[in-house]
Amino acid sequence: LAQADVGLHTMRDEHFGISVVEFMAAGAVVIAHNSAGPAMDIVTPLPDGRRTGLLANDDEDYAKKLMEALIEMGPKQRLDT
Repeated sequence: LAQADVGLHTMRDEHFGISVVEFMAAGAVVIAHNSAGPAMDIVTPLPDGRRTGLLANDDEDYAKKLMEALIEMGPKQRLDT
């Protein structure tokens, strides 16, 4: 996990999502399902506008977010997410 660039969390309607927090703690960009705990409490914008991760709704959206995290975001952007 310490070497991961991205943490992929696909569970829908999870009440909290401790693995999402573990991804963040390890410095990985989080891609989580846009529902329940991750969407409401964890992967939310910071007051300064920085993102804390990416949210996806379906397989196609996960693929787009993964491409964004790995290709479109530079290393500095990934660290700031």
